[in-house]
Amino acid sequence: MKRLAISLGALWLAAGAALAGPLEDCTQARNAAARLKGCSDVIAGGFSNDDKARAYRNRAGLRVEAGAASDAVNDYTQALRLAPPDVAGFSGRARARIVMGDVAGAIQDYDEALKLAPESVTLLLGRGHAHYVRGNAQAAIADFSEALRLNPSSASAFNQRGLAYRRSGDTERAIADYTSAITINPVYALAYNNRGYAYEAIGKKAEAIADFRAALMLDASLVGARDGLARLGAPPATVAETEQRIREGRAIVTNYCIGCHAVGPTGDSPNPKAPPFRTLSARHPGLSLREPLSRGIAAPHDLMPKFALTQDQVDTIIAYINSLTPGGAKQVQPPKGKLAPWRVATEAVETGSIADGKAYAQKTCAECHNVSGSDARSPNPKSPRFRDIANTPGMTFTALTVWSRSTHATMPNIIIPQSDLENLSAYILSLRAERQ
Repeated sequence: MKRLAISLGALWLAAGAALAGPLEDCTQARNAAARLKGCSDVIAGGFSNDDKARAYRNRAGLRVEAGAASDAVNDYTQALRLAPPDVAGFSGRARARIVMGDVAGAIQDYDEALKLAPESVTLLLGRGHAHYVRGNAQAAIADFSEALRLNPSSASAFNQRGLAYRRSGDTERAIADYTSAITINPVYALAYNNRGYAYEAIGKKAEAIADFRAALMLDASLVGARDGLARLGAPPATVAETEQRIREGRAIVTNYCIGCHAVGPTGDSPNPKAPPFRTLSARHPGLSLREPLSRGIAAPHDLMPKFALTQDQVDTIIAYINSLTPGGAKQVQPPKGKLAPWRVATEAVETGSIADGKAYAQKTCAECHNVSGSDARSPNPKSPRFRDIANTPGMTFTALTVWSRSTHATMPNIIIPQSDLENLSAYILSLRAERQ
């Protein structure tokens, strides 16, 4: 009888999957390729304007994550045409416009979104980043400060305001903000990296070396930290790991990507729509390439070949791309004691709230996982403790994001919203044991 019940359940699930229509696939399918196809079918089919607007927004989100920014802007524009203006349409189009280099257009879109949601921390961070990229440090500081007024525990807001202070010439306040970001999120590799640059700029060599080492220990793909240690004459063992990742990444892109992209320091891409890898830093100005690149590698779009890479392979590709300099030119070294203002790293979106991630884990994940960080076993013996996930060798924010989006045999078919995913990843990484 039990076997019959299981069989009937399996048949019911199979029937449910078969009966799912394009609208359901567009909004609920866990697989990105299935969502993309479902949204395209809704747009081409006889659905209502509201449904088509939702499909355009969803498809645009997939496209911007995959790096197809121009197509994403067109989709967001169609969504805004078909339905009443909404925050998701304006903010999504703003992110895509930044990738395209249309920073003024992005700021206009953030302005419209903030009229609809004036107390959105995420929107304030997005517009602040756009002001930063445009070179308006004071406007960026104002937006990041307002975000911190609304959410004083935002490590990302402190990190980004630190960058804006650094650009404005106020290095001491920049260091104070980076320190606040690290206090809130002790595994925030980018904040250590940025504080290392600031310490180097004011001649605090020992402090800069300590921060660059901490950044590399948390994320061996941060090539800038490796270069900082080399400038300061203090290469630790972690530099060897970074060099190894660069070599492995070069081998992977030569195998998988060379058919469409120019993967070296010179040359044009065989596919005109595929950006040369050496130009990606210009497509994400002022950004850490980790998040936009990891999303692009993991998220297929209409023109992207479908192939699977492990989390560690994604990290090695990021390390290799980070090692490239635009035009194949050698990196210009700043004078001793000085720091070129562009040698910084930030991100356009929240890196996550540990407190909100803990609350989400307790509500959504505790039925199967031990989410507390204690020694107790998970309620489901097949579900790893969050503490063990955090302490997995090579575990990074990116790896957690990819892992959480992947289907697991014992994991419910849940789609975690992006903001919750970032919060959850930040919380899990906070459970990491102190590294020696």
